Amino acid sequence: MKSSKNQLRLSPAEIAPVHAAVVELADHAFGLADRIAATVTRALAGRTAPRRADLAPVEPLVLPVLGDGRQPVQGAGFVAAPNILQDAEWWLEWFARDADGRPQRLVTHSEPQAIGFYDYEHLPWFVVPRDTGHRHVTGPYVDYLCTEEYTLTFTLPVVVGDRFCGVAGADIAVKNAEQALLPPLRAVGARTAVVNNFGRILSSNSGRHLCGDLLEGVAFDTLPAEQRVGDLPLAVVALD
Repeated sequence: MKSSKNQLRLSPAEIAPVHAAVVELADHAFGLADRIAATVTRALAGRTAPRRADLAPVEPLVLPVLGDGRQPVQGAGFVAAPNILQDAEWWLEWFARDADGRPQRLVTHSEPQAIGFYDYEHLPWFVVPRDTGHRHVTGPYVDYLCTEEYTLTFTLPVVVGDRFCGVAGADIAVKNAEQALLPPLRAVGARTAVVNNFGRILSSNSGRHLCGDLLEGVAFDTLPAEQRVGDLPLAVVALD
C-alpha cells in the first residue's frame, strides 16, 4: 500500500493537461451513456408494462461504438431497476467486447434463485445515480463480471416521468484510460496521480504508485477545486 502524509497541491498549469485528458475520457463515456438514457426513455415512455423487448433499440446504438477499436469504451448499456420490466425482475441490457474484440451481449443470471445471480442493486455504479439523481464514476475496480480487468464505470440515472427506471452507462478499461492519461502525466515535473474520492489511484507517472494502490492522506473533499474533476469523484494530486 502506498501512502502520502502531506496535503497535496499542484499548480493550475501543471494540472490543466491531465485534467483535460480526464474530462475528455469522461465526456466520451457519458456522451454514450446520455444517448443510451435518451433511447431508453423514449422506449419506455407511456408504457405501463414494459418488457425486455422494449429495450431493443439499445443494441444498434451501442454495437457500432464497441466495434470501433480506436475508441476506449469496451462495454455499455442499460441496467434496469428491479421490477421495472414485466418479464424480468432484474435485467442488464448490456454489451461488451469479448476477448477477440467483438461486441457481444452480456449474459447474466437474472433470477435471484439462480446460482451465480448478479445482484447489482447495492453496487455503487447503480446506487449512487439512483440515490442522488446524478452521474457517477465507479472505480478503478476489478470487473469480475465482464473483463476481470481494472475498469472505470460511468453511469447516470434513467428517469421516466417521475420513476427511476435504472442506469445507463459505459465501461472504460483502465489500460485504455492510461493511453490518454499517461502522456500528460509524464509531462508534469512532479510525481502526480489521478485518484478517486477514496484515494485509490487510477493512473500515475510514478512506477511506485500503481493502479489500484490506495494513496493515504488524500482528503478529497478539501482538495482545491482546480484539482478536482468537476462534479466527478476524481482528482489530480501530487505524490510528493
